[in-house]
Amino acid sequence: MNSNPQFQISSKRNGKLSQSLNQRYANGVESSDEEKVLKEIKKLVAAGQRRAIVIIAGAIASSSAMVFFLSTRPPIYQGKFQLLVEPVTAAENKLLSVVSQTLGITNPKTNESLDYESQIRVLKSPRLMMPIIDNIRNKYPDVDKNFAEQIKIERIMKEDEGTKILEISYSDKNPNKVQFVLDEISKAYLKYSREDRHSYLSQGLGFIENQIPQMQQQVDTLGKRLQALRQQYNLVDPAIQDRYLSEQANAIVKERVDIQMKLAQSRSVYTMLQQLYNEGNYAAVLSQDNEAYNKLITQIHELDREIEATSARFREESKTMRVLREQEKELRERSQKESLNILQKAKSEVEALFTRQQIVVDAENRLRQRVSQLPAITREANQLEAKLQVSNQTLNQLLAKRDQLRIEAAQQEIPWQLIAPPELPRDAQGKPIKAKLNKKQLALIVVVGLVVGLMLGFVIEVINNVFHTPDEVEDETKLPVIGIIPFARKVRKPINKTGRFAFLTAAIKRVLPKKERHGDSPVLEAFRSLYTNVRLLTPDTVIRSLVVSSATPAEGKTTVAVYLAQTAAAIGQRVLLVDADLRRPKVHVQLSLPNEQGLSDILTKDIGLNDAIARVSPEENLFVLTAGTIPKDPIKLLSSEKMHDLIEQFQSFFDLVIYDTPPLVGLADSNLLAAHSDGIVLVVGLQKTDRSMFIKALDGLSIAGASVFGVVANGIKGYKPKEYSTYYRR
Repeated sequence: MNSNPQFQISSKRNGKLSQSLNQRYANGVESSDEEKVLKEIKKLVAAGQRRAIVIIAGAIASSSAMVFFLSTRPPIYQGKFQLLVEPVTAAENKLLSVVSQTLGITNPKTNESLDYESQIRVLKSPRLMMPIIDNIRNKYPDVDKNFAEQIKIERIMKEDEGTKILEISYSDKNPNKVQFVLDEISKAYLKYSREDRHSYLSQGLGFIENQIPQMQQQVDTLGKRLQALRQQYNLVDPAIQDRYLSEQANAIVKERVDIQMKLAQSRSVYTMLQQLYNEGNYAAVLSQDNEAYNKLITQIHELDREIEATSARFREESKTMRVLREQEKELRERSQKESLNILQKAKSEVEALFTRQQIVVDAENRLRQRVSQLPAITREANQLEAKLQVSNQTLNQLLAKRDQLRIEAAQQEIPWQLIAPPELPRDAQGKPIKAKLNKKQLALIVVVGLVVGLMLGFVIEVINNVFHTPDEVEDETKLPVIGIIPFARKVRKPINKTGRFAFLTAAIKRVLPKKERHGDSPVLEAFRSLYTNVRLLTPDTVIRSLVVSSATPAEGKTTVAVYLAQTAAAIGQRVLLVDADLRRPKVHVQLSLPNEQGLSDILTKDIGLNDAIARVSPEENLFVLTAGTIPKDPIKLLSSEKMHDLIEQFQSFFDLVIYDTPPLVGLADSNLLAAHSDGIVLVVGLQKTDRSMFIKALDGLSIAGASVFGVVANGIKGYKPKEYSTYYRR
């Protein structure tokens, strides 16, 4: 043992990190639904790639089994015939087009418009098949009602387009029965085509004959309604009618305003005359018509002046005054009578204007009502005209179709044509040839085989419930993958080297091919990256101790612990690697060190640390404490107070202490040490670690209160070291 380092007991306690890394990592941004879907698709693709050999082998095996089964069964004979179900010439196509247009339905018999799927269903319907089955039963009584399902009717396809030919085939063990059945079916289908054609002609003529009287009656009714509407409202041209009514309405409004003005003026004059008349001022009344009563007014004024002059010279009782008073009385009675005539004339004028006003208002109201009704009347007239036009067109079309169809019906009917008669394939000697697998059957065999292969691959994938990629580890555990270690061959015994990276380079050389043995190899870079990630996990807190473990054995935890310690020491850290696996220690094997005295001996015997801790080389900062003698009760030793004191002493003297511990599942060793260290790094052996075991290990760590730094994905395959070497040479 190396006795250079001197260790002293320290009272410094190991502080726990304030927050476990897995909790912080779980608080990250959740993936979107699209990202989740993409991840699931990637998983399926990756599973398919992993199980490609199983899938292909399963598909080939199942397909071969089906082909073998079909080839060893009793011989099956297949016959067929072909029918041309649509006209191929313009003359024939024209007749069917007329029929379908007459019926007013989607053309079922012309060009590409025939619904082949529906036609095939009709051909296999009970209405057509039952008479055929009855005829066949006379010779072959074993035919049942499911006979129609044995008949295959397909449309012959040419590239991406279908032809107008139907191929009908039938298979059976008896070639004579096949021939007989096909003959009966061909006869029945040809008969159906003739009846079907006749039915279409009859339907077309019947439809037209029924529609013409109804359409004629509709045309007559619409014409009468339109004529009555025009006569009632004097409709000629709606635009002209509207303009005429608008002009007439404007004229009536103008006349009504004039009459109202005159009526107001006449009423004012009548009121004034009536007031003057009541006051006895007849002269003022008469002055309203100076031309007619000017002489009478003059006489009254002259008499008034004369009476005024005479009354100054004579008394009232004088004869002269009496004569003047008599004249005055006579003129007054005359002027009163004339004033009354003027008043009556003014009253008559007022009454006449009022009556005229009422007449104009009534005319205006009637005109306004007519104007308001004009849009509805015009709309009704337009609708009637449109309906009448459509009805006339329909009637003319029906009449033309009836005449055309009568001519076409007299021509030769076009039934289906049997272009390939019923027959069975025969050899040169005339013997029937058994049916071979067709393209659809082969395609079905391939599809079924592929499905079986996929199911087999899926079952194996489910049974082999291990992690395959670092992404799967991260998604499943919600822990960060802090290191990805490439797959390498089994480590051989170390070679003693000196220098800063000598021991690490020697270890790398032992696991890599010769062409990849250089200082910047992917394995060396992977452990550098792992150590860097460990240091950056907690920027505010220095990690002084960590545990390296795995869920189950043989996942590479010891190798990761050794190389991580070597990497940290190569960077300049004083590192102590403790082999805390007191059940199956391996660190001393990895580093070719003796295991005579170690951790268990320190805990059970009075042995100094200087005697147990070994230094890998005098120039390096890596110190190793092997496991020592395997104890009977490792848990008792690891949970002892002396072990806790050792942990504190290690942390006070070294920059980093790495513990290699037993697997987590089923053992409490790692949980005890993880609870008294800064955290634990879990190693997952890709293609090895069972998912359920790993989750169980995480549950145990959660109960122990240990901080999980992250996961190291060990043994990833498909790594390309050449890319790294090329990159670093640039």
